[in-house]
Amino acid sequence: MSFGIYIHIPYCLSKCCYCDFYSNPSAQTVPEEYISAVIRRLERFDCKRPNTLYFGGGTPSLLTPAQLCRIIDSAKPLSD
Repeated sequence: MSFGIYIHIPYCLSKCCYCDFYSNPSAQTVPEEYISAVIRRLERFDCKRPNTLYFGGGTPSLLTPAQLCRIIDSAKPLSD
């Protein structure tokens, strides 16, 4: 059975007027503590491998390349 995981990155440079999602406006970076919490949550899926990872929320582009790699490596997505 295939499934995807949505990873909410609630940090953004400013809050859009149409956005109803939780976010932390005025953030310039994504805290390492948040990345560690996401990874701990992903560890619960250690026996399952998603087909797709979805990144959303505030501004996922605020993730550094290293943070993004840590999340992807932790999720162990299927590469097929």
